[in-house]
Order: sequence, then C-alpha cells, then structure tokens
Amino acid sequence: MDLSFFPLTLEAIDEAAAESLCLFIASDERPLTGLAGLADWRLSGRLSRLLRSGLLSGEAGEAVLTPPGVRLPFQKLFLFGIGASDQSDESLVQHVAEALRKLAHAGVREAAMQLPARLSPEVGVRTLIDELQGPERAMLFAADPQRLVSALSQAASRSSPPPDARPVVKVPTSPGMAPVKVPAPPVRVQPRAPVLPTPPDVPKASPLPSAPLPSAPLPEAAPPAAQIPKASPLPLAPEVPIAPVAEPTPAPPLGAAPVESPAPSPSPPAPGGPQLKPPPPPPQRYVPPPPKPHVFERGKRKKP
Repeated sequence: MDLSFFPLTLEAIDEAAAESLCLFIASDERPLTGLAGLADWRLSGRLSRLLRSGLLSGEAGEAVLTPPGVRLPFQKLFLFGIGASDQSDESLVQHVAEALRKLAHAGVREAAMQLPARLSPEVGVRTLIDELQGPERAMLFAADPQRLVSALSQAASRSSPPPDARPVVKVPTSPGMAPVKVPAPPVRVQPRAPVLPTPPDVPKASPLPSAPLPSAPLPEAAPPAAQIPKASPLPLAPEVPIAPVAEPTPAPPLGAAPVESPAPSPSPPAPGGPQLKPPPPPPQRYVPPPPKPHVFERGKRKKP
C-alpha cells in the first residue's frame, strides 16, 4: 500500500487528489471532530443533518455511500460507523480492516482517511500495512503527521515485509509543516552475477611506414626588373605675343555710304621668333541702300 501523510487542514484537503473520502463516524461523537468535522464544515452541515434525521447513526458495521458534491475534491464519500469511541484497539482494528475491505470491493484504488482518534498511531499504521485487500493508495490526515511517520518507521524496523507488499511512504510538505525524513524499510539485496574474466589485451598493429612524397622544385625567383629611366621634361613653348584688339568703328548714319576702315598694319615679327600670319580684317557691317518708291506711290504723289 502506498501511504501519504497530510496535515489536518482545509488547505490540505483541497490539495489532496484522491478518488474517495473515507470517514469513520462514532455513535457517541457529537458534534463531529477531526476530518469528519472539517468535511461537515465544508459541506455546510450536511453530515450533521444526516445524523439528526437518523439516516446516519454511527453504529458498528454501518456503511453509507453518498456523493460529496462540488465543494470537496473527491468523487465518492464513504461513511463507516465504528460504534462507541471508548473501545479497545482490537475492536477498532477490526472496524478499520472491514472498512478497507469494503473499499476494495467497491473498486476504490485511492482513499483519503483519518484513523479513529482512540486508536494508537502504531496500531493503525500496522493495520494499514498488514491489510492486503485494501486500496492501493491511502492518504492519511493527522494533526501530527510526523508521529505517524515515526510509527511507520518503527513498524518497518520490527519486521521486514515481503518485497511485493513493501509500503511506499510520501510525506508532502505544506507551509506550516517542515519536511519529515522517513527511514527507508529494509530492502532484500539480490546476489550479484558472477564476474566474467576479461579477455587478454590484443596488441594493436603498428601502422605501416608511409612513403615520402616527392618534393617539387621550388620556382626560381624572377630577376629584378630593370630600372626604367625617368622621362626628361619637355621644353616649354615660347610666349606668343597677343595682338591688340581693334576697337569697333561706329556705324555710319542711315543713307550714308559705307566707310571702309583702314586695315591695321601688321606688327613686325619678333626677331628670332616664329613667323605669324596677319590677323584677319575686322568684321564690317552691311548697310542696305534706301528702298525705292513704289510705282503706285509715285502716281499718288503727282496728283495735286
């Protein structure tokens, strides 16, 4: 059986992910306390109304299955009566074992429960371990989960269970609960397989000597390039005198004959210089002659 321990708080009940919730109801316990009281508080007094109406009495051997509703994170709610609370441990163990068998017959694999308050933790944990017909996983709520863990470690140290029925303990941590270390139960050690002799080391083959590669002759260095003499600068051309620009002549009046401007005398060439061509004559303005009178205009002028 896989056992997990949780503190007895509403937050832990909301976080518990189990299929069914199992509550042990005593016939002389009014009002309900423990896990049954928290479930009755979350269900708004539904369990108290069942007790008041007589549908639930808490007598020994009583079993009631009811839907838990949407306010509890479970699918089924089992209520088992255990009779009077001042019973011996042997009677309470019989009632707890019978409730576990009924859960197994109903096909329950996960159940959240709290052991009866008058049952000692050592006896209750031992009952859960020895019962092989119960659910596969049990989530135990207690006001002091560390006490149940120590009781489980003592029960495991007294007798080693068979390998198939060895319990697995999980203790979740909560904000108000420190982590609890659980000693692991004794584990049967299987004999080791015989060690086979190792084969002798095979010497590795030495690599074959590689033939030297023919080295190609290095190319000869090119001879240094011959120094090219620098070009000598070209001689500058002699300065050429610029002829003075002739001033433009004024245009003759309208109807006057064109006046020819005297050609400028060529300047003598400089001694030792190149022979220059005479400059071209300046442009002349063409003045057209006055227009001749029209034939019709002549006849009109002769008339008085």
